Amino acid sequence: MRRLAVTALFIALSIAACSKPTDLASNANGKGRESVPAAAAGTPPPEIPADELAAIASEQGAAPAPDVAAGYAPKDTPDTVVDYRSSVAGDINALPPVGNAPALATAFVDWKARAAASPGAYEQGAVQLGADPQEYKPSDSELVAAEAGDRLAAALQGADDGTKASVAATLGDAAEARVYRRFDYRHSDVMGSGRYFYASKPKEAALPL
Repeated sequence: MRRLAVTALFIALSIAACSKPTDLASNANGKGRESVPAAAAGTPPPEIPADELAAIASEQGAAPAPDVAAGYAPKDTPDTVVDYRSSVAGDINALPPVGNAPALATAFVDWKARAAASPGAYEQGAVQLGADPQEYKPSDSELVAAEAGDRLAAALQGADDGTKASVAATLGDAAEARVYRRFDYRHSDVMGSGRYFYASKPKEAALPL
């Protein structure tokens, strides 16, 4: 497959990769494992015809990035779950706010169960578009569960004993109920192709209870 033929270091073909801090992000019960190693250090980049680049960009669904000559401006805001996958915006916006820890705990339990039933998986990444050799592709449920976990963790920071007791009662006594997986997000701007968003590998986090 031609995507496999262009997984070297496309940086030489003008990738401008950008890593920004992540706002309340996400991650839940991600599963899967890496199976394809990175290319050996020093592997030369392949010659990629313009029509190949256009086809790859189309398949990846990149957000258009203006040409440098046209006054391109880099993204200087934190990369978020909605940047990464806009289709989950409705579920993300429906989550309770950080100021409502008890409601967030209920939403967290619900979405964590959905995420466990619908895990994501690792895929071979399009290195020429700024991806890692292996990219974790979380499910929608994982993304929302992770956001709920991040918000709940933020809500519990400095919370009073009564709030923490209410959240603990909702979560239950099992040790795994206090643990969740989250994601960070980043983007890569590929000149002449577009802007691509990526999620990190699942990262385990513990609620501050």
